Amino acid sequence: MAAYLPAIRRFVVTLVLLLTGFAGGWVGATVFADGFSITTIVPAIGPGLVANQATPQSLRQQFAVFWEVWNLVDSEFYQRDKIDHTRMIRGAITGMLATLGDQYTVYQEPELAAQTTEHMQGRMGGIGTYLRITDGRAFLYKPIKGAPADAAGLKQDDEIVAIDGEQVAPMIAGLDVNEAAVRVAAKIRGPAGTRVQLTIRRPPDEQVFDITLTRADIVVPSVEAQVLGDGITYIRITEFKANTTPEFDQALRELLPQTSKGIVLDLRNNPGGFLDQARTVLGRLYNGVALYEENSRGELRDIGTIGGDIRAYDVPLVVLVNHGSASASEIVAGALRDARPDVALIGETTFGKGSVQNIYTLSDGSSARITFAHWLTPSRAEIDRVGITPHYVIPYAEDADAQVPCVGERQPPAGATTCADNQLFYAIRLLKTGELPPTMPAAAR
Repeated sequence: MAAYLPAIRRFVVTLVLLLTGFAGGWVGATVFADGFSITTIVPAIGPGLVANQATPQSLRQQFAVFWEVWNLVDSEFYQRDKIDHTRMIRGAITGMLATLGDQYTVYQEPELAAQTTEHMQGRMGGIGTYLRITDGRAFLYKPIKGAPADAAGLKQDDEIVAIDGEQVAPMIAGLDVNEAAVRVAAKIRGPAGTRVQLTIRRPPDEQVFDITLTRADIVVPSVEAQVLGDGITYIRITEFKANTTPEFDQALRELLPQTSKGIVLDLRNNPGGFLDQARTVLGRLYNGVALYEENSRGELRDIGTIGGDIRAYDVPLVVLVNHGSASASEIVAGALRDARPDVALIGETTFGKGSVQNIYTLSDGSSARITFAHWLTPSRAEIDRVGITPHYVIPYAEDADAQVPCVGERQPPAGATTCADNQLFYAIRLLKTGELPPTMPAAAR
């Protein structure tokens, strides 16, 4: 009997395999009928099955659906050339963050993340110009004085037709203006000392010519300062970048000895920036709480100013703000309003961004900005979606009777020596004579 056991075992195994195959075929024919295809089981056995094993156990069921769709696209989508796994992944991340309903929790792809980081450091390798994208075409906008583009004679509204021989129009076709600007900027930028060739079309006669520029290390200042006369100093902070504090300190050192009446601090159209830079600027103007940070549990943490070796604690101060003043600039305006009773705010209610984001650099050079807290002013007033209302609400106007010295790059009209700016006019008059602006304090309304 023992001699027949191996044969019996082989017969049983063969019978089981046959029955299994028959059962599988019957199920396939019954359940799937004519629609049955081997691709039907791809969602279960594709790469997602393996990837899903790295997902936390508690989320595997939810993630299984994602991988099912991924595998279906990989196996079924008919336009094979449109399948770009990198873009699929980045699109999924973008969509994931969008579901949170927070416009400041966002994902930036590597090119944009690199440009943002470079911009916030206050310096970049390039030709020194901003870009304007209109109707699928790229134009120079505001060449920076003294930078390679300006030195070579390039002008605002020159169209960039090609970069190193590559046509711009097809390069940015189908992209929105932000994506297009990132793509063009990435082609133009590069290490200082390297060269880039631009094909330019210049209006109005549409002359087309090639020009080769040597890239340079472009420093983009964030602080503009000048003496306005009568003992009044004007300081504008365009953005709170990594180079803001040393530039602000330099302005104070140079101009404080000439400042007997006070400072006009212009934060109009300042979109914000680094919190530590805002705190150091405040630390030059007073010592104390800069803001309160409220976390997801509703807990408040006070965050102080950061002092330095130069102080303007007792210098009269007027702050200009408008709807374009946001984030860190609102922190500065709100803090000065609360901490220094002698400070006057003039202009329009600010933007109302009172949230703070941590920026995480990801493994491929992209970044994720995640909102982790809200800011409150030193008096614990809410900023987010509320903004800072100035003491004197004065909508901007270029009134003929509100003439002031031209500040920054602004030039006077032909035949004139001054510029019209009613908000700056009332700020200067308040510091010079003590005369209040012709509007009721917002608190009394």
